[in-house]
Amino acid sequence: MAEAYYIGMDLSADSTQISFYNDIKREPETVNQLNNKETYMMPNILFFSEETGDWYVGSEASEARFKEKGKILDELYRNAGSEEVVDVAGVKYTYRQLFLRMLKMHVDSFLYRYEGATVKKLVITIPEYSKDIFKVVSKFYKELNVPADSVEITSHLDSGLYYIFNQNSELRTNSVALFDYSTIGLNYYRIDISKGKDPETITVTHEDYTEQFNISLFGNDNLLMDQTFAKIVEHEMKKTYISAVYLTGLGFSEKWMNKSRNILCQGRRVFAGQNIYTKGACYKAVGGEYEEFYKKYFVETKENVIFDIDISASGEDGEFIPIAYGGRQWYNIHGMIKVILDDTDSITLVYKSRKSDKEIRETVKLHGIPKRPNKTSKFSLEVEFENPNKGAVIIKDVGFGKLFPTTNKVYRKEFEV
Repeated sequence: MAEAYYIGMDLSADSTQISFYNDIKREPETVNQLNNKETYMMPNILFFSEETGDWYVGSEASEARFKEKGKILDELYRNAGSEEVVDVAGVKYTYRQLFLRMLKMHVDSFLYRYEGATVKKLVITIPEYSKDIFKVVSKFYKELNVPADSVEITSHLDSGLYYIFNQNSELRTNSVALFDYSTIGLNYYRIDISKGKDPETITVTHEDYTEQFNISLFGNDNLLMDQTFAKIVEHEMKKTYISAVYLTGLGFSEKWMNKSRNILCQGRRVFAGQNIYTKGACYKAVGGEYEEFYKKYFVETKENVIFDIDISASGEDGEFIPIAYGGRQWYNIHGMIKVILDDTDSITLVYKSRKSDKEIRETVKLHGIPKRPNKTSKFSLEVEFENPNKGAVIIKDVGFGKLFPTTNKVYRKEFEV
């Protein structure tokens, strides 16, 4: 029987990494290039050979472009949402189609190594939320011919937390630091854990150093880079006790740290790796025991919603019916329920903080609905978010069978919490 894999994919602008869950080792394992075992990075390019009619992806595309006549296709990530047409050997493709083809070929290049292998769950992690990328990737399950819930998209920050909280717990006796030195520059994340409180909270503080610290700023001056990074490290490490530091990103792939390394290693463990995010995404794909920290802690980041949205079932002190639960990235929250009104023409929305007992109530009056017998007015309520604090509840009259057909009325209640 073909094996089904849990897969984590780190999808960035220029390259892709893939990890799969190794059942024997009980941990993710990152896949290297077929023709270059020295790196996990697979270039995000396609090549179409006019000589053979074959498509190539990643490092194989990089090689084929110099050996065969054909067309190289790059900038696919940056143009993923574009409907601009590209001609390839007389066939017209949009960038969106080419981007999906590239993703499919990256996944297939992994599955090819294990004859008959399939995808059980794929989590794709990207540096930051992008509406275009999210929109395209949300349909990727169709390309893989798997159920919609078999493919999920998340952020580097979220997959970084999955990785960190699936390492030895001794590394988290105090706060944890993550430095991400990508091609756009340096970002710093401090993960603080408030134990003993109710709820116990994971708080992520973000510092953007991209303007003060980026590869183009230093050029080949590794000494200045080291000295500047040492000052940043010293500044951040003074703020609180740090148990462990994680370093990731292409900027850390070169050996330029001397003074900064000494400061980093003073009384704390330091780990460097280019595959932290892809392994974290793989842990998320597996779920189960690997997502326990999300159940144990309330996770507060710049992208997570920190409140639930309910409706009050009956009056001020009645029970609540949840529409959407917080504690996750705003773009991954999709809540929808249907309710039958009981002797009322209004719905009370309740926004309940996950950190405290605070709540906000708003009553939506459903104007224009014809008079119907009690318990024969049925409505759907759906939540959509614009950012972690702002969104809208969409209320639709769905009717009550053939007896009381829908009026097709739609009510939109915007909120900002």
